[in-house]
Amino acid sequence: MVFGTTILGSNPSAPAINIMSLINNIRKFFFPFYKERKIKEIFEILNKDKKDNAMLVGGCVRNFLNNQEINDVDIATIFTPSEVIKKFSKTPFRVIKTGVDHGTVTLIKEGKNFEVTTLREDISTDGRHAKVSFTKEWKKDSERRDFTINAIYLDQYGKIFDPQNGLLDLKNKTVKFIGDPEERIQEDYLRILRFLRFSLQYNNKSQDQETLKIIKKNLDGISKLSKERIFGEIIKILSLNNFRDIFLNDNLYEIFKVVFSEFKYLDRLKDINNEIYNNFLKSDQHLLLALLLVDEKDNHAYFSHKYKVSNYLRENLEFYHKYFYE
Repeated sequence: MVFGTTILGSNPSAPAINIMSLINNIRKFFFPFYKERKIKEIFEILNKDKKDNAMLVGGCVRNFLNNQEINDVDIATIFTPSEVIKKFSKTPFRVIKTGVDHGTVTLIKEGKNFEVTTLREDISTDGRHAKVSFTKEWKKDSERRDFTINAIYLDQYGKIFDPQNGLLDLKNKTVKFIGDPEERIQEDYLRILRFLRFSLQYNNKSQDQETLKIIKKNLDGISKLSKERIFGEIIKILSLNNFRDIFLNDNLYEIFKVVFSEFKYLDRLKDINNEIYNNFLKSDQHLLLALLLVDEKDNHAYFSHKYKVSNYLRENLEFYHKYFYE
């Protein structure tokens, strides 16, 4: 019998099955995201000669394999940015030269963005920006990526290419740097924050102690990063469904407190019951930021200035400050 969106079996004590959840699981099985029309069109252009000139990579592949929602779609290709631009110049896709120097072109169609990036290998780096050269070798491209779980490639037919054994790590919820962790970190110190984010997201319990030592030794390198990049990671970390699990991991908690010293009131989250957190805080990053920042002084103002936040967020934090302390 069907009641609204719920199916009840003959046994009233059996768990109800949500119709929409069932439909979504069926849809993902029979119509995986890589068969979506616009993605197929991109592959038809890039793989016109029937070779593996392009594959999906990164978060979209990781989320697909974990049966999670897919937002951003990243495509890696052997073609240079100028070649990609030429191939799509007379197509329905709008071409944006997002980061041509670093190999990235954004394709836009019907409000949907697709980042297409040329296979790369690092030449040099200062911990903030890397000089890269383009390559046609997929394994070399995989070697310059941060974590094994982000170096899983998926072709247009759903075939996996996994040169860094990321599938096993994804299955085991292990966040592991590719190659030497210290080299990866010193290439781009933002990877420390990404390690923190993915370790929380995947409840990474098998953290290598040597890697944690290297991370703690290199924390000062984060000061080399632009405040905009750091703030972007702050929002991503706070947006995690299980952000409060940070209290369950002493190492991640310690790293977070050192890097984000402005969050003087992180422990306030311990006193928030699950209903309030899930219904209000988790979906409102501004309110969550206020909880972690606002006091009777100007801690929120210092944070706003340091990270050059939007006027909207600045005004929101000021409102909460006045509401609670004036």
